[in-house]
Amino acid sequence: MDIDYLNKNKNEIEFTIKDEDSSFFDIIIDIASSKKDVEFVSKKDADNLTGEFTIYLRTREKPAKDVLLDCITEAEEKFNGIIKNLEKAVNKK
Repeated sequence: MDIDYLNKNKNEIEFTIKDEDSSFFDIIIDIASSKKDVEFVSKKDADNLTGEFTIYLRTREKPAKDVLLDCITEAEEKFNGIIKNLEKAVNKK
């Protein structure tokens, strides 16, 4: 995964990710959009064939970097919960 920062300020962060599936980042965007301190969040796909997309996050007061890290942690916890539920379901059969 290649990450190129386009903009990195206290209340804004924008970066492009190359050669990566966007599924995990879709969850991060969904989580961020529900945060009170997030003023705006978006994901822009460059081209589905290249696997490149741009994430933009703007916050009100809390630093954008901290909000992004919180969202990543929350997404990771969701994935871990899904994995545990799938393991339980597989073990039942």
